[in-house]
Amino acid sequence: MHTVRQENTTFVQSKFKQNPRARSTDPNRKASAKPPASKAVAAQAAAALRELAASGVLTGRAEKVSARIDRGLLQAAARKIGSTNTTEVVQAALAAFVAPDPFVEWLLSDKDRLPADFELAI
Repeated sequence: MHTVRQENTTFVQSKFKQNPRARSTDPNRKASAKPPASKAVAAQAAAALRELAASGVLTGRAEKVSARIDRGLLQAAARKIGSTNTTEVVQAALAAFVAPDPFVEWLLSDKDRLPADFELAI
């Protein structure tokens, strides 16, 4: 089994702190300004990164990626996650996409299903 390095834990814990030297998703926004974050979304992204780190998906090594993303989409994601750092925004989106969704697993399982002979008394 793949063991997770200590640096991954630090990476996950500090992932959503504002980096003052990071490039902003909005060129008109001051580097120190932080968009309002949804605490639930930030917590979901952090939990996804923790889960991926624990399962060995995160390697601790970064890959440089170049992509063209619609400015409005990137800005909306940045507002929702609460970071102007493009890397953090894209990484949070990928983590949320890759991490397993417990609701989907529950929905597709046989757990908590009514018996076949169940009838609703009306």
